[in-house]
Amino acid sequence: MHIDVFALFLIYQKDLNFAIFNLSNSFKYITKIMSQFFPNYELIHLSSGIKLKVFNCQDTIFQFASVEPNAQLEPHQHKESQLGMIFNGSLVIDLNGNRTLMQPLSHIYVAESNILHGASNLEPKITEGFDLKRITDNSATSILKLLPDEDTITNLPCQSVTGTWFKISIIKIPSGCPIPSHQSEQAEIGFILNGELQITIENEEQYLNQGQIYYAPSQVLHQGNNLSNQEIYLIKILI
Repeated sequence: MHIDVFALFLIYQKDLNFAIFNLSNSFKYITKIMSQFFPNYELIHLSSGIKLKVFNCQDTIFQFASVEPNAQLEPHQHKESQLGMIFNGSLVIDLNGNRTLMQPLSHIYVAESNILHGASNLEPKITEGFDLKRITDNSATSILKLLPDEDTITNLPCQSVTGTWFKISIIKIPSGCPIPSHQSEQAEIGFILNGELQITIENEEQYLNQGQIYYAPSQVLHQGNNLSNQEIYLIKILI
């Protein structure tokens, strides 16, 4: 029986190239899944009519929340301090028995460690927002209002609020506008309310969409760029 060694080699080379291609793609996929800078979320449905997208960012838990009409989260407490904001609708926040009607993108609530806090949606539509939890040495339970400011990285006008352990800014990024490379003493979590924003952290680049976050640890270089033809609203949180 005659064996065509050259033909076998070509078949082997083809299979090897295919395997390397698949391995490379798999590695990229796994790297993306395991990314520290662009974490994936776990979807959690609470029996109270609240849906959470939960992201773990080292010592911080970030959550997008969707609250159904008439849904209520009973007052509860935990060792972490917590802050939050809503994007649309309205939400009644209960902080240690004091109830406040939250308005979208204008106020945040802060609940310090082990303070009872809860929420209820009295609107006939879904209310969406975020909350963030972490262990802190210094916190105060309060409702804080965002005020006009200027972002120190882009020099763009923004709305911001500063607490004892955080700063939150809402920045409108014009079309074609870059976010210069920078790093901070504090960690940074960011997300957008519309469109798509190019974000690079160290050597990892992604196009951020609504419902995703980026996480830049302390002293890690990161930058961005609005390559779209629309203004992008960026919310960034320094912690």
